[in-house]
Amino acid sequence: MTQNLNSRQNDSIGSARPLLEEFEDLWQEATALCEKHRHTPAFEGYVSGDYAALYHALVELQGQAWTFLEWGSGLGVLTIMASRMGFEAYGIETEETLIAHAEDLAHRYNSDATFSHGSFIPDGFEISFSDEYEINRTVIDMPSGYDAIDMELRDFDLVYGFPWPEEHAFFRTIMQQFGSRETLFLSYDARDEIEICRVSDL
Repeated sequence: MTQNLNSRQNDSIGSARPLLEEFEDLWQEATALCEKHRHTPAFEGYVSGDYAALYHALVELQGQAWTFLEWGSGLGVLTIMASRMGFEAYGIETEETLIAHAEDLAHRYNSDATFSHGSFIPDGFEISFSDEYEINRTVIDMPSGYDAIDMELRDFDLVYGFPWPEEHAFFRTIMQQFGSRETLFLSYDARDEIEICRVSDL
């Protein structure tokens, strides 16, 4: 069953305050990087999620998942947070410049997050330009990033994606075809907020 996590509050946030304070510094630094580089090609079209809301979502999911993957990891903020919170965390990103920033942030925030250059679309997925789903801005013409991390999509307990509003069906189709039925899919949409569901329920 799909849950809306934006409206849920976690009572343990106070006990995690020191880590949350570090994350708040990370969020501010990532925001400053976006502002500084917003006119450069690598940052064109870059949009970050609601870091605080996604932090609360990860708190909710601790103990339910252990391996985490972020599709289109950008500056790596969520992947870094997941790593610091105990997940084995990976991010796949098409822009090498963003990966360089993410790796620098991960190093300075004591995270062992791993980032891979490539597409989050698995090899073997057949792109269909039909009424089945719509593709808006997702890069579809580069090799998959899974080989570099020696993982497959089905190996992850928790996958995060930030689809453009028209791309929800596209993202879900990938998860249905290549994810484990027990994988949790976390998605953020500025319009639809944050949702979490198992692949078996998509």
